[in-house]
Amino acid sequence: MPEATPKAKKTKTTAKPRAAKAAPKAAKAAPKASAKNPLEVASGIIVTLARTNFEESVETARAALKSGSIKTAVELQNELVRGTIKRNIDAARELNELTVSTVREAVNPYATKFTEAFEKLRAA
Repeated sequence: MPEATPKAKKTKTTAKPRAAKAAPKAAKAAPKASAKNPLEVASGIIVTLARTNFEESVETARAALKSGSIKTAVELQNELVRGTIKRNIDAARELNELTVSTVREAVNPYATKFTEAFEKLRAA
């Protein structure tokens, strides 16, 4: 039975060169932070974790496909799951420590002032 829609002709297209645009104006430099802020550190941890988990998953999938044995493939998957869980727990610990230290640093000046005010009230 003939097809209802006609086939599109394949044509070779060539991109036309575009005129060069003017160079973009240099943006003002953002103020430099003395050290990475906690949000950047946390983002780095999360990105590294996601990248590592993805790469390990791809490597395991390739190895499982090449193994030719269901038993070997299952063992590879088990190793992947164990490694992923361990990495995720370690990253969660790092993020927790980072969060606790950041909150302590943020609250410490207020806690000191509150303690001083409370001591003044108590002394009066």
